[in-house]
Amino acid sequence: MRDKVNAIPRRLRSLMISGLAAAALSGLQPAPAATEKAPVIVAKPTYARVADLVTASPAVAVVSVRKMALVPPERSPGLAAGHQRFLVTADTVALIRGNDAMARQASFLLDLPLPPKAKPPKWAKRNFLIFGKVEDRVDFFQLLSSDAIVAWSPDNEAFVRAIDGALLANNAPPRIRSVDSVFHVSGAIAGAGETQIFLTTSDGSPISLSIVNKPDEQPQFGVSLGEIVDESAALPKPDTPLWYRLACFLPGELPAKALAGQAPSDAAIATKDYAAFLKALGPCDRTATPIA
Repeated sequence: MRDKVNAIPRRLRSLMISGLAAAALSGLQPAPAATEKAPVIVAKPTYARVADLVTASPAVAVVSVRKMALVPPERSPGLAAGHQRFLVTADTVALIRGNDAMARQASFLLDLPLPPKAKPPKWAKRNFLIFGKVEDRVDFFQLLSSDAIVAWSPDNEAFVRAIDGALLANNAPPRIRSVDSVFHVSGAIAGAGETQIFLTTSDGSPISLSIVNKPDEQPQFGVSLGEIVDESAALPKPDTPLWYRLACFLPGELPAKALAGQAPSDAAIATKDYAAFLKALGPCDRTATPIA
């Protein structure tokens, strides 16, 4: 056997030994895998938050950040304590809505909750959805507020476009202004009755709420869009334009003037029914999503 090994040329033997050694070492100490940059986790905003932003903003755009420059505190009037103001320069990727033109590259001011001398976040090449307006300078976008910005993702853009289109459609439900009047009628048997609540809206179109109670049954809630109360009407589904108009703009309790003319007992039942209606609608979550 030794003779066969010796018969192998010395250089080839050396290469074979080196290869075997490398294989052995690689088995004992595997090479570390290449590290990958952790993906940015993009939070999804709530329906009510996006609805507030799109209804209050003349312009909605998708931008890609190029750079961020710190604005000195002495040139940042109204800056809240514990914040820093930045001038953000970004490329315009898309103008989702806006009557005015917007430059291919635009800037906007953004206040972030950062301690003094803290470095700006590394947002270069990151995309965002911004809400506000473009006025005389097409290269400057004025944010509705410093939290009127949402981290971009395909889902978030589709979500914003869908809400924007639904709330601005010709058949979108009108804005609620106030509760106009309330009526309660007791039923023929104890525990039965119906409460009807009529609302005033921004365009004068009628909206009414109904709460029907029957003994030993859950209340039946309905919303009617029209002059006639629809007995088959139901609660709007969550995260829809009508749900948003009601859940986010109905008052927390019935105003006294809307109950005028009702007997005290009927007013008490109507008040209880209205509270049950609000609870069935669910909360209006306007919380701004983190973007860092």
